[in-house]
Amino acid sequence: MTTTPQTNATLAEIAEVLRTGDDFVICGHVSPDGDCLGSQLALHHALLALGKCSQCVLARDEPVEASLGFLPGIGDLVFAGAYDGPCGVFVGVDAPSRERIGEHASSIRDRCGVSVTVDHHASETTMCDYVYVDPDSASASILVWELVKLLVGKPSYESALCAYTGLVTDTGGFRYQNTNSVALNAAAELLEYGIDPSFVASETLMSRTLASLKLEERVIGRMQFVADGAGVLSWVCRDDLRELGAQKSDTEPLVNVLRSVRGVRVACMLREQDGSVRGSLRSKDDTDVAALARELGGGGHKAAAGLTLDMQLDEAVALMTLKMTEILA
Repeated sequence: MTTTPQTNATLAEIAEVLRTGDDFVICGHVSPDGDCLGSQLALHHALLALGKCSQCVLARDEPVEASLGFLPGIGDLVFAGAYDGPCGVFVGVDAPSRERIGEHASSIRDRCGVSVTVDHHASETTMCDYVYVDPDSASASILVWELVKLLVGKPSYESALCAYTGLVTDTGGFRYQNTNSVALNAAAELLEYGIDPSFVASETLMSRTLASLKLEERVIGRMQFVADGAGVLSWVCRDDLRELGAQKSDTEPLVNVLRSVRGVRVACMLREQDGSVRGSLRSKDDTDVAALARELGGGGHKAAAGLTLDMQLDEAVALMTLKMTEILA
């Protein structure tokens, strides 16, 4: 594993910092996925086991994905903007910068006397006093798992389940390019805690709403190919969500539907928001979609990245068609 230049502490040093604290607030990025929530909750349960006061917060006041409802403690998460409790130590997981946690969580971070980041997203900026970022890690949750072991020795089943869920979701069930021997060894270790892998896979990877499947039909009908089929792009409008009774979380699997088309190297899924367009990029070769995302103000990993475009949907479609053509040339 290789840490970023911004890393200034080891996980062992961070564990010592956490041991000295009493009141913790743990936050992840906006629109949290399984790795984000799994990382938050895995650490949360470890801190509770140490007798600490711990609260997980959401960067935005938005519902979490229903498929993650089985995670122990997920019902106790609160919106950062509504949290007014104690906050001696702020811990950011799966999020490298203030932009990714939003203004409300940033305000909590500023109220805390100590702040910590544990993440696997490379970023040129940092937001905390103690930083550990390893972009080679398959998920943030297995970094948190290593931290949890340093904190409590033998972690609980609850921490293990949350960490395993983060690993499974961020590797797509061990199908994505970030799957490596470290990830598989971590999975094997986590399963020793009694986790049912088929249950986790069923809940997270094989659980979609009818609205999501109806959205998929529209997305497939709109597919546009670039670079002789090496790239594919499609989109979801606000009207689609309203007409089908769909939620934002129903759009999450759609970029992988596009990526699954034979011959496609890079897929782009656009979702219309109020006044902007959210884009998800995926690659299934060595094309660096994070570089493209960073060029447009976003970020992520080499094979999975995201961005927000402050423009109309038709403009975003035209721009991403051009950028994908360039990167695949």
